[in-house]
Amino acid sequence: MDTGRVRISDEGPVAPGFRRLFEPLTIGNFTIRNRIVNTMHGTGLGEARDLRYLQERARGGASLLGVHASGGVYGYALGPGPRSASSDWDAKALSPLTSAGIAHYDDTVIPGLRRRAEIIHAEGAKAFAQVYHSGAARHGAHVGPAMAPSSVADPYEAVVPHALTDEEIEELVVCFAHAIRRTREAGLDAAEIHGAHGYLVNEFLSPYFNRRDDQWGGTRANRVRFVQRVLHEARTMVGADFPIGIRIGVDGDGARRGITVAELAEIARLLGPDVAYISVSGGNYAGFGDGLETAYVSPWSKEPAFNVAAAAAVKRVVDVPVIVTGRIIDPVIAEGILADGAADMIGMVRALIADPDLPNKARRGDAGAVRMCIGLSECHHIGPHRVPVTCAVNAAAAREDEMELVPAAVPRTVVVVGAGPAGMEAARVAARRGHEVFLADTRRTIGGTPAVLALDPNRRTMRDHSAYFETELRDAGVRLVLGNEVTADELVAFSPDIVVIATGGTPLVPEVPGIDGPNVVTAVDVLRGAVVGDRVLVVGGLDAHLAGPTIAEFLADQGRTVELISEQFDFARAVEDGTRLPLMHRLMTKGVTVSLLHRLTGVSEGGADVVQSFGQVARRIDDVTVVLACGLVPNDRLARELQGRVPEVVVIGDALAPRRIMHATLEGARVANSI
Repeated sequence: MDTGRVRISDEGPVAPGFRRLFEPLTIGNFTIRNRIVNTMHGTGLGEARDLRYLQERARGGASLLGVHASGGVYGYALGPGPRSASSDWDAKALSPLTSAGIAHYDDTVIPGLRRRAEIIHAEGAKAFAQVYHSGAARHGAHVGPAMAPSSVADPYEAVVPHALTDEEIEELVVCFAHAIRRTREAGLDAAEIHGAHGYLVNEFLSPYFNRRDDQWGGTRANRVRFVQRVLHEARTMVGADFPIGIRIGVDGDGARRGITVAELAEIARLLGPDVAYISVSGGNYAGFGDGLETAYVSPWSKEPAFNVAAAAAVKRVVDVPVIVTGRIIDPVIAEGILADGAADMIGMVRALIADPDLPNKARRGDAGAVRMCIGLSECHHIGPHRVPVTCAVNAAAAREDEMELVPAAVPRTVVVVGAGPAGMEAARVAARRGHEVFLADTRRTIGGTPAVLALDPNRRTMRDHSAYFETELRDAGVRLVLGNEVTADELVAFSPDIVVIATGGTPLVPEVPGIDGPNVVTAVDVLRGAVVGDRVLVVGGLDAHLAGPTIAEFLADQGRTVELISEQFDFARAVEDGTRLPLMHRLMTKGVTVSLLHRLTGVSEGGADVVQSFGQVARRIDDVTVVLACGLVPNDRLARELQGRVPEVVVIGDALAPRRIMHATLEGARVANSI
């Protein structure tokens, strides 16, 4: 009988529409089961959690997974001071070139790589290890000098590096080669040289960063020499058959400086004969350079698959497989890229953080059940607030053991009040564990505040969040009680075993004269259709996140004249830099006036009074609508009314303390796992 499916490997049938995505592919001397790649990304996790994190993504169907193998390359340090095996921030690492140093890095790197290879292979996937040095673009505290081919600072880090000597370059060549050797000895299937994102190898390749006029710079042939020397030296250690790939990418946005798309293709043409594959990425750490450029981990506002044109240009000139990355989160888009012949493999890191089972779901025809990445970049969080990998929508990301769904020993009746991120996740997990779950909300739809934010066309990806839960909650058997405000008395009469309060927050309203005037509305009111005048003052208060900037952009798009005031010293400082820099750029290009260190002091007669807080300079703004975007305060009234009247009450999410979607999702999952 014809089932409408095609079988192309021993992995089972493939749903229509994804034939190319699930075709096997041979890379050098090994074959991967499909075209989905979990490209290398630092998790910041301890080993046990990192192994479990990798296992979940291999088990979910990804075919090729990257791990970190740069120990012994990072250990190449310059400047005075005694060398030490200590990991202290101000220690000078052991030399990776001496026999003692080589043995040290073999002993510290190879066993961990071997454990990662084994756990990935056990799930039927293949593994590669990436080797890199950050060059001038190093992040974090160091006392020794940064280093690069020339004394050209990375724009974001703004540290002028030491220009490497010939001897130092040759030493780094040997360091890279030993790292590749360790990859082979650990049992991984391939090694990858990182030549993108503004790091050391990229700096050698780039005519912007590489200003040398010797054998290592100037002409394109000289700029690729460092990579060619690494490949040659590595071959003396690993032989001719061990696959070595390279990741490359344009400088910035590929349009204004350094490596353009055309230059990238020519670099690939020179390197193609000596590598097993080429992975095409783009951008730098934060997207800061010659004005706004592109962050390699770009936010929701960046168009999907933004590196495809570069990958296609590379693929036209090489005879090895090409990987493309860059906000590719939808298997339908991935299949289209393959169908167009723009690449041979698809890097889907953030998609697999949000839903590690994406490949398996797409293969069996359940692509609509994929939990979509919504681009908030909690996973990478560029800038000073960075933490180990996490996810706004998947509480189990990097917490796989903690979040394993274990059937409840005793099923209980659970009422969750509030159908926002915290409440939806609590209801989903509790129901999946076997509890009888009721989810109530005053609104007639689920989604909470993110569903309101999705009314802004600039934040339309928020729609994917509630769309996922519509299916999940139904399939889990959650009973929805929508469109009615549940009272404490009703809950007491219903007599549940536990009530979870996820009622979110209410807008923070500054305590200034006239704040209840007719020309004052909240950001949420605006998104729901409140009428505003031609001139708008968005008041951010002390909030350091997205509320003020995003509503200012929404109003500017509607043709309003907008000023955004904030009491903060820095613009949206709690937002990761890959998101806040392009947001600031958009506000500037759309004519929004951003006034930092400004506070609202009063509202009267259709106008507003503000003061510049450092200089105490006051001014009056007439004929203006005041839009409050100062953050939230907890809405925990129901919890207080229930205390002592039902067996158990738990408060989560913004009702506990206003934070981000990531915190709400995590607390929802944690409380549900504890019931």
